[in-house]
Amino acid sequence: MLALVTFFALLVAIVFGFVKNINVGIASIGLSFIVATLFKVPIKEVMSGFNSSLFLTMLGVCYLFGIINSNNTLEALAKKLISLTGGRVYLIPPTLFIISGLMTFAGPGSIPLLAIMPIISIPIAINCGYNPIMLSLISISGAMACRMSPITPEGILVHNLLAEQGVQNAVAPVFISMFIAGLIDAIAVFIFYKGYKVTGKIELQKQEFTKDQIISSLALVLMVVGGLVFKLNIGLLSFFLGFILIVIGVCDEKTALKSIPWNVLLMVVGVGILMKLIFLSGGIDIMVDGLSKLMTEKTAAPIMLSLGSIMSFFSSGLGVVFPTLIPTVSGIVANLQGKVNAIELASMVVIGGTISGVSPISTAGALILSGVSSNEDATKLHPENKIFVELFCWSFATLILNLIVSLLGLYNFISWRY
Repeated sequence: MLALVTFFALLVAIVFGFVKNINVGIASIGLSFIVATLFKVPIKEVMSGFNSSLFLTMLGVCYLFGIINSNNTLEALAKKLISLTGGRVYLIPPTLFIISGLMTFAGPGSIPLLAIMPIISIPIAINCGYNPIMLSLISISGAMACRMSPITPEGILVHNLLAEQGVQNAVAPVFISMFIAGLIDAIAVFIFYKGYKVTGKIELQKQEFTKDQIISSLALVLMVVGGLVFKLNIGLLSFFLGFILIVIGVCDEKTALKSIPWNVLLMVVGVGILMKLIFLSGGIDIMVDGLSKLMTEKTAAPIMLSLGSIMSFFSSGLGVVFPTLIPTVSGIVANLQGKVNAIELASMVVIGGTISGVSPISTAGALILSGVSSNEDATKLHPENKIFVELFCWSFATLILNLIVSLLGLYNFISWRY
């Protein structure tokens, strides 16, 4: 009974989050309290679902990048790297993909880049004759492709969830699978919009760095090197570097704290608390059994991909899809007698929970829509209603593309290699 009630509570949190635009994490915390009280579950056990280590790590990373973003360092870096193309139009799409990917990989994750890249891409597209939707989608695909870096908030979350199930060595295969999915999407977009027909050269404005941007860039490099090379705790290192930047006056602390995406952090830890209640009630076992009955060795991965994608239409991949579905993978593997790979299933959840983000009712798609709508030149060529439909179609098209890749066994091959 308790398991069914907790599932219903999660469903209520997601539905109210979508319909009423309420933070799903806050709704989850409130509903956890009600359910725990009614069924006399010790509150201490429920509160143990608050993952303090994960929260501090994500908070530290977001704090540091809040400071770095406050002086437009990421935007300046992107424009500087674009200038390396020398204005050659044919290099713009791959350059935007690579820049977006590298900047995502470096630590902030995909969410800040989802906001930054359309702003950069749309005026460039207008100037050089590309479709602004195409260039925005390609740049966002770069961010999505590299979001599973081990030092991004989403990478940290997914690998923590897998480690709790005893699934090790998942960093490389999950990253590679997500990268392939993002690359496939970018290529498909480029071909569909006939980007190969645009030729010529454009004039690019010279980008000069301010002193604060140079210092912020150095802090970014130190964070990446410290995390990837010296294996330092990313969250604590980010707090330290952020503290140094504040002390030397790169940004004031109030601005840095305001820029932290508290809604995302609350969503992740809030859903985690409700998920703890689902664990305690045996709800995960019910979910695992239900999914396992629908799955076979060949359909397990496509079903997880589709389920993650469908959930992502209405909720956050980072805040809801990943913490809900990733905990089921080891149980599904056990029920299917080891015939499927836990890393492949996790990769499918990640890909599914990411690619549908280009839907206009999801984060990435909404940012593209608002970016094009705010540019008068772009709006004349691409009315809002038309963009809305296009983005919706792309969210389904990317799902179909990745289902084909999954059925062909590429993601399975990558997973078993590790």
